[in-house]
Amino acid sequence: MAQDVIYARVPPSLKKATDAYAAHHGVTLTAAVADLLERGLAAASDSRSTDELDARLRAAEAQLATLTAFAARADHRVGDCPKCSEEITGRDLLAVGSCPHCSSPLSELIVPSNPNNTLDQREALMLVGALGAVLAVAYLASKK
Repeated sequence: MAQDVIYARVPPSLKKATDAYAAHHGVTLTAAVADLLERGLAAASDSRSTDELDARLRAAEAQLATLTAFAARADHRVGDCPKCSEEITGRDLLAVGSCPHCSSPLSELIVPSNPNNTLDQREALMLVGALGAVLAVAYLASKK
């Protein structure tokens, strides 16, 4: 295999570290320099993909924070079941759609025909707002 030569002056600390690397790995100084240079070039060319992965990680962390906030909001009480009068949460209302106690459907709370609706409008609006944030994050994530 043909080999080329690179002549380079390096600081004494770098030479010492390269000698130590060669000794630790049981290779010649030439092999150590070639290995380290190859690794360094690979790392330099991968830095763009590392930056990309870092950006994706930050986006995923933001998505997780949004989902965690929504999950916490979904656990709040939003009203009472129109059939059994037991407490229901946002999760019961929007995700499950039925009372966890009597299994009665909760659609009456969303579009009430009864003027004595027990839905806490403020909590329901907060929950819908949190759901909107989750949907916005999901939409933005799909565009990347």
